[in-house]
Amino acid sequence: MRRTVTVVGIGLVAALALTACSGGTTTATGSAGTSPSTTVPGGHSHGGSDDGYLLRHPLRVTADGLIDPASIDLSGIEGVTDEQQRASTDLLVRTIRTLPRWSDYQQALADGFQSIGDQITGEEHVIRWDWINDDVMLDPNQPESLVYRYDRATGTRTLEAAMFLLPQQYTLENQPAIASRLVQFHQHDNLCFTAPPAPRVAGLTNFEGGCNPPLVKFNPNIMVHVWIRPNVCGPFAALTGVGAGQIADDEERSCVHDDTRLTL
Repeated sequence: MRRTVTVVGIGLVAALALTACSGGTTTATGSAGTSPSTTVPGGHSHGGSDDGYLLRHPLRVTADGLIDPASIDLSGIEGVTDEQQRASTDLLVRTIRTLPRWSDYQQALADGFQSIGDQITGEEHVIRWDWINDDVMLDPNQPESLVYRYDRATGTRTLEAAMFLLPQQYTLENQPAIASRLVQFHQHDNLCFTAPPAPRVAGLTNFEGGCNPPLVKFNPNIMVHVWIRPNVCGPFAALTGVGAGQIADDEERSCVHDDTRLTL
Protein backbone atom coordinates (compact mmCIF):
# COMPACT_ATOMS: atom_id res chain seq x y z
CA MET A 1 0.00 0.00 0.00
CA ARG A 2 1.35 3.39 -0.93
CA ARG A 3 1.92 5.96 1.78
CA THR A 4 0.84 9.51 0.90
CA VAL A 5 2.48 12.54 2.46
CA THR A 6 1.29 16.07 1.83
CA VAL A 7 3.98 18.43 0.59
CA VAL A 8 3.61 22.19 0.60
CA GLY A 9 5.91 24.65 -1.12
CA ILE A 10 9.41 23.81 -2.43
CA GLY A 11 8.10 24.15 -5.98
CA LEU A 12 5.66 21.22 -5.77
CA VAL A 13 1.98 21.52 -4.97
CA ALA A 14 0.51 19.54 -2.13
CA ALA A 15 -0.27 15.91 -2.94
CA LEU A 16 1.89 15.70 -6.08
CA ALA A 17 2.31 11.94 -5.83
CA LEU A 18 5.46 10.77 -7.58
CA THR A 19 6.73 7.43 -6.33
CA ALA A 20 10.20 6.19 -7.23
CA CYS A 21 10.39 2.62 -8.53
CA SER A 22 14.00 1.61 -8.39
CA GLY A 23 16.37 -0.76 -6.71
CA GLY A 24 15.50 -4.34 -5.86
CA THR A 25 16.54 -7.42 -3.96
CA THR A 26 19.80 -8.97 -5.10
CA THR A 27 21.22 -12.42 -4.50
CA ALA A 28 24.96 -13.05 -4.71
CA THR A 29 25.94 -15.58 -7.37
CA GLY A 30 29.58 -14.84 -8.21
CA SER A 31 31.65 -17.76 -9.48
CA ALA A 32 35.34 -18.57 -9.41
CA GLY A 33 37.40 -16.74 -11.99
CA THR A 34 34.85 -13.98 -12.53
CA SER A 35 34.42 -10.53 -11.07
CA PRO A 36 31.94 -10.20 -8.19
CA SER A 37 28.39 -10.01 -9.47
CA THR A 38 24.81 -10.50 -8.46
CA THR A 39 21.66 -11.61 -10.19
CA VAL A 40 18.51 -9.59 -9.89
CA PRO A 41 14.88 -10.25 -10.73
CA GLY A 42 13.77 -8.59 -13.92
CA GLY A 43 10.41 -7.58 -12.59
CA HIS A 44 7.11 -9.14 -11.62
CA SER A 45 3.65 -9.39 -13.10
CA HIS A 46 1.00 -6.73 -12.71
CA GLY A 47 -1.05 -8.85 -10.35
CA GLY A 48 0.74 -12.15 -9.98
CA SER A 49 -1.59 -13.96 -12.37
CA ASP A 50 0.38 -13.56 -15.58
CA ASP A 51 4.11 -14.06 -15.56
CA GLY A 52 4.39 -13.02 -19.21
CA TYR A 53 5.72 -9.70 -17.95
CA LEU A 54 8.67 -11.33 -16.18
CA LEU A 55 12.13 -11.60 -17.66
CA ARG A 56 12.71 -15.28 -18.28
CA HIS A 57 16.43 -15.01 -17.65
CA PRO A 58 18.05 -13.25 -14.67
CA LEU A 59 20.23 -10.20 -15.18
CA ARG A 60 23.71 -10.07 -13.73
CA VAL A 61 25.09 -6.98 -12.08
CA THR A 62 28.77 -6.05 -12.11
CA ALA A 63 30.78 -4.93 -9.10
CA ASP A 64 30.11 -1.27 -9.92
CA GLY A 65 26.36 -1.83 -9.66
CA LEU A 66 25.56 -1.70 -13.38
CA ILE A 67 23.65 -4.36 -15.27
CA ASP A 68 26.21 -6.60 -16.99
CA PRO A 69 25.66 -6.04 -20.74
CA ALA A 70 27.21 -9.43 -21.51
CA SER A 71 24.54 -11.27 -19.53
CA ILE A 72 21.38 -9.79 -21.04
CA ASP A 73 18.89 -12.28 -22.43
CA LEU A 74 15.43 -10.84 -23.09
CA SER A 75 14.09 -13.88 -24.91
CA GLY A 76 10.99 -15.86 -24.07
CA ILE A 77 8.65 -12.99 -23.16
CA GLU A 78 5.14 -13.61 -24.40
CA GLY A 79 4.03 -11.27 -27.18
CA VAL A 80 7.51 -9.86 -27.87
CA THR A 81 8.70 -10.60 -31.40
CA ASP A 82 12.25 -11.62 -32.24
CA GLU A 83 12.79 -8.24 -33.88
CA GLN A 84 11.53 -6.39 -30.82
CA GLN A 85 13.72 -8.54 -28.60
CA ARG A 86 16.83 -7.75 -30.65
CA ALA A 87 16.03 -4.03 -30.73
CA SER A 88 15.34 -3.97 -26.98
CA THR A 89 18.56 -5.82 -26.19
CA ASP A 90 20.57 -3.51 -28.42
CA LEU A 91 19.04 -0.42 -26.80
CA LEU A 92 19.72 -1.71 -23.28
CA VAL A 93 23.30 -2.73 -24.03
CA ARG A 94 24.14 0.55 -25.77
CA THR A 95 22.62 2.55 -22.92
CA ILE A 96 24.56 0.67 -20.23
CA ARG A 97 27.81 1.18 -22.12
CA THR A 98 27.25 4.83 -23.06
CA LEU A 99 25.33 6.52 -20.27
CA PRO A 100 28.06 6.46 -17.57
CA ARG A 101 29.76 9.40 -19.30
CA TRP A 102 27.24 11.40 -17.25
CA SER A 103 27.83 9.62 -13.95
CA ASP A 104 29.09 12.98 -12.71
CA TYR A 105 25.98 15.12 -12.22
CA GLN A 106 27.99 18.31 -12.75
CA GLN A 107 29.12 17.01 -16.14
CA ALA A 108 25.48 16.56 -17.14
CA LEU A 109 24.73 20.16 -16.18
CA ALA A 110 27.79 21.35 -18.07
CA ASP A 111 26.50 19.47 -21.13
CA GLY A 112 23.24 21.38 -21.08
CA PHE A 113 20.92 19.16 -19.04
CA GLN A 114 18.58 21.04 -16.69
CA SER A 115 16.98 19.66 -13.54
CA ILE A 116 13.18 19.68 -13.37
CA GLY A 117 13.45 20.02 -9.60
CA ASP A 118 11.92 16.68 -8.64
CA GLN A 119 14.76 15.44 -6.42
CA ILE A 120 12.52 15.46 -3.35
CA THR A 121 10.93 12.31 -4.82
CA GLY A 122 14.23 10.44 -4.50
CA GLU A 123 14.67 10.46 -8.28
CA GLU A 124 15.85 13.54 -10.16
CA HIS A 125 15.30 14.03 -13.88
CA VAL A 126 17.53 16.35 -15.86
CA ILE A 127 16.45 17.19 -19.41
CA ARG A 128 17.98 18.50 -22.62
CA TRP A 129 14.88 20.31 -23.80
CA ASP A 130 16.37 21.05 -27.21
CA TRP A 131 16.86 17.34 -27.91
CA ILE A 132 13.22 16.30 -27.51
CA ASN A 133 11.89 17.17 -30.96
CA ASP A 134 15.04 16.72 -33.01
CA ASP A 135 15.72 13.90 -35.49
CA VAL A 136 17.59 11.68 -33.01
CA MET A 137 15.59 8.94 -31.29
CA LEU A 138 16.47 6.25 -28.73
CA ASP A 139 20.16 7.14 -28.89
CA PRO A 140 22.10 6.91 -25.58
CA ASN A 141 24.68 9.29 -27.03
CA GLN A 142 21.94 11.91 -27.08
CA PRO A 143 19.39 11.01 -24.39
CA GLU A 144 16.66 13.56 -23.87
CA SER A 145 16.75 12.99 -20.11
CA LEU A 146 18.91 11.39 -17.43
CA VAL A 147 17.60 9.99 -14.15
CA TYR A 148 19.61 10.16 -10.93
CA ARG A 149 18.80 8.56 -7.61
CA TYR A 150 18.93 11.37 -5.08
CA ASP A 151 19.98 10.64 -1.50
CA ARG A 152 18.18 13.24 0.55
CA ALA A 153 20.36 12.58 3.59
CA THR A 154 23.68 13.20 1.84
CA GLY A 155 22.69 15.11 -1.29
CA THR A 156 24.54 12.62 -3.49
CA ARG A 157 23.25 11.60 -6.91
CA THR A 158 23.73 8.23 -8.61
CA LEU A 159 23.03 7.86 -12.32
CA GLU A 160 20.36 5.19 -12.81
CA ALA A 161 18.68 5.53 -16.19
CA ALA A 162 18.06 7.36 -19.41
CA MET A 163 14.57 8.61 -20.15
CA PHE A 164 14.10 8.73 -23.90
CA LEU A 165 11.40 11.15 -25.09
CA LEU A 166 10.26 10.68 -28.66
CA PRO A 167 9.45 13.46 -31.16
CA GLN A 168 5.87 14.71 -31.29
CA GLN A 169 4.87 12.60 -34.30
CA TYR A 170 4.90 9.55 -32.01
CA THR A 171 1.94 9.08 -29.68
CA LEU A 172 0.39 6.31 -27.61
CA GLU A 173 -1.61 5.48 -30.74
CA ASN A 174 1.46 5.68 -33.00
CA GLN A 175 4.34 3.98 -31.21
CA PRO A 176 7.66 2.87 -32.72
CA ALA A 177 8.22 -0.77 -33.66
CA ILE A 178 10.28 -1.45 -30.51
CA ALA A 179 7.19 -0.88 -28.31
CA SER A 180 5.96 -4.05 -26.60
CA ARG A 181 4.89 -5.34 -23.19
CA LEU A 182 8.64 -5.37 -22.46
CA VAL A 183 9.37 -1.82 -23.64
CA GLN A 184 6.23 0.05 -22.60
CA PHE A 185 5.94 3.71 -23.55
CA HIS A 186 3.98 6.20 -21.47
CA GLN A 187 3.25 9.91 -21.41
CA HIS A 188 2.60 12.62 -18.83
CA ASP A 189 -0.46 14.64 -19.72
CA ASN A 190 -1.13 15.95 -16.21
CA LEU A 191 2.01 17.84 -15.17
CA CYS A 192 2.46 21.59 -14.94
CA PHE A 193 5.83 23.32 -15.17
CA THR A 194 7.27 26.72 -14.53
CA ALA A 195 7.88 28.70 -17.70
CA PRO A 196 11.05 28.26 -19.81
CA PRO A 197 13.99 28.68 -20.15
CA ALA A 198 14.53 26.39 -17.13
CA PRO A 199 11.20 24.59 -16.58
CA ARG A 200 10.60 22.79 -13.30
CA VAL A 201 7.72 20.51 -12.43
CA ALA A 202 5.45 22.46 -10.08
CA GLY A 203 2.06 20.79 -9.93
CA LEU A 204 -0.74 18.87 -11.59
CA THR A 205 -3.28 19.98 -14.15
CA ASN A 206 -6.62 21.40 -13.09
CA PHE A 207 -10.03 19.81 -13.65
CA GLU A 208 -10.10 21.11 -17.22
CA GLY A 209 -6.77 19.44 -17.98
CA GLY A 210 -4.86 22.71 -18.15
CA CYS A 211 -2.38 24.51 -15.94
CA ASN A 212 -3.21 27.56 -13.87
CA PRO A 213 -1.01 30.53 -14.92
CA PRO A 214 1.81 31.21 -14.60
CA LEU A 215 2.39 27.44 -14.84
CA VAL A 216 2.48 25.91 -18.31
CA LYS A 217 1.69 22.52 -19.83
CA PHE A 218 3.96 20.95 -22.42
CA ASN A 219 3.16 18.49 -25.19
CA PRO A 220 2.91 14.98 -23.71
CA ASN A 221 5.68 13.35 -25.77
CA ILE A 222 5.74 9.61 -25.18
CA MET A 223 8.77 8.25 -23.36
CA VAL A 224 10.47 5.18 -21.96
CA HIS A 225 13.08 4.66 -19.24
CA VAL A 226 16.10 2.43 -19.78
CA TRP A 227 17.72 1.51 -16.46
CA ILE A 228 21.42 0.80 -16.27
CA ARG A 229 21.09 -0.32 -12.65
CA PRO A 230 18.73 -2.97 -11.23
CA ASN A 231 15.05 -2.12 -11.09
CA VAL A 232 12.51 -4.52 -9.60
CA CYS A 233 10.15 -3.75 -12.47
CA GLY A 234 12.74 -4.55 -15.11
CA PRO A 235 15.17 -2.56 -17.26
CA PHE A 236 12.44 -0.60 -19.09
CA ALA A 237 10.26 0.23 -16.08
CA ALA A 238 8.34 3.44 -15.59
CA LEU A 239 8.22 5.11 -12.20
CA THR A 240 5.17 4.37 -10.04
CA GLY A 241 2.33 6.55 -8.79
CA VAL A 242 1.75 9.67 -10.88
CA GLY A 243 5.32 9.15 -12.09
CA ALA A 244 4.16 6.12 -14.08
CA GLY A 245 2.27 8.39 -16.45
CA GLN A 246 -0.45 7.25 -18.82
CA ILE A 247 -0.27 4.26 -21.17
CA ALA A 248 -2.39 3.35 -24.20
CA ASP A 249 -6.02 2.50 -23.41
CA ASP A 250 -5.71 -1.06 -24.72
CA GLU A 251 -2.59 -1.87 -22.66
CA GLU A 252 -2.05 -3.25 -19.17
CA ARG A 253 0.87 -2.02 -17.11
CA SER A 254 3.89 -4.26 -17.50
CA CYS A 255 4.60 -4.05 -13.79
CA VAL A 256 2.97 -2.45 -10.78
CA HIS A 257 5.40 -2.18 -7.91
CA ASP A 258 4.37 -0.99 -4.45
CA ASP A 259 7.47 0.81 -3.24
CA THR A 260 7.07 2.57 0.11
CA ARG A 261 10.65 3.84 0.00
CA LEU A 262 9.25 7.15 -1.18
CA THR A 263 5.90 8.71 -1.74
CA LEU A 264 4.84 12.32 -1.73
